[in-house]
Formats: sequence, structure tokens, C-alpha cells
Amino acid sequence: MARRARIAAAGALLAWLALPVLPASAGGGCHTGVTQGTGNAVVMQDACFTPTILQVEPGATVAFSNEDPMMHNVTANGWGYFDAMNHGDGFTATFEGPGVYPYACTYHPGMTGAVVVGNGKGEGNGEFVAVEPLIVPEDEPAEPAAEPVAAARPASSSSVGWVGGGALGLLAGIAVGALATRHRGGTTASTTSTS
Repeated sequence: MARRARIAAAGALLAWLALPVLPASAGGGCHTGVTQGTGNAVVMQDACFTPTILQVEPGATVAFSNEDPMMHNVTANGWGYFDAMNHGDGFTATFEGPGVYPYACTYHPGMTGAVVVGNGKGEGNGEFVAVEPLIVPEDEPAEPAAEPVAAARPASSSSVGWVGGGALGLLAGIAVGALATRHRGGTTASTTSTS
């Protein structure tokens, strides 16, 4: 009995010590950090807009495509694609005026991005953006509209969070089981002694 209590205490201590080391990667949107790039595409993948910040020239048409198995949308001030986009869906947006055009996915808080047009100085609102659906001919397989160019993406550490979370869950389960066994054993002994 005392051995189980020591094991449970050691597990709880280990979980308490390991908790601050593990990355926070539950819920929300992108957890891999901001990426920057140039080109003509933004890909929705791993609950991130990649690149997060896209630099283009005035008049550029940018293709947004969803490569995630989950739904996304692109909401912005006066432009975007507000309907749910499933895997393979996409649209294009043409940015005429210089400025910064921020956008977000309303389904995943924290999943945000921006298109920087020209030097970024300008109104940057929806009045200068023309949005068109991305049309893929039926005889061609659906592929991403385009790949981003020069998008530096940091290495993902989400597997560390999953493994660490699983280990913490296992330790918590062992600790709860040990406490429940100890409690049940104590209840049985007191019931037996009073009979």
C-alpha cells in the first residue's frame, strides 16, 4: 500500500515538473510561429496560413487553398471567403492598392495572416480586393493552386506535445488508480472491523 502511494506521489511530482517544459499546442490555430514569404499563394495547412505574411506587388493575384482535412475560411475587412472551405477548396484575391491586408480563420482562433502589398503603406482595406472562386476543371484532379515561394517555416514540435500530453495522462491515470485502490482498501478494512 505504501509503495503504491510513493509511486503515485512520484508520478504526480514528475507531471508537475514536466508540465512547464511542454509546448502549449491545444486548440486554436497555428502554433508553429510566423512565417514570411513571397509568391502568389497562401496554403492552409496544419491550422496555419503558410506563409503567415505574404509580400506581393500591387495588382497581384493570390491563390488561397485549403490543404487541411478540416474546414477553414478567410475573413477580412471587406474581402475574403466567409463560407466553409473543405480540403481542396480555394479562391483567388487580387490586391490592387498598397497596404496591409490582415485576415483570419473564424473556426480556429489564432489562425491569422496578412498580405502586405507594396511597401505596406496605404489604406489596406477591402475596397482594393477582387475575390473570385478557384475553379478546377472536372477532368483534372484537385491540386493546390500554387505553392508559396520562399516561405520559411519553423520545424513543428507538435509531436512533443502529443507525446508529453499522453505521458502526463498516463501518469495521472496511475495516480488516480493508486489513490482509488488505497481509498477502497481503507474503506473495506474499516467496514470489516466494525462488523
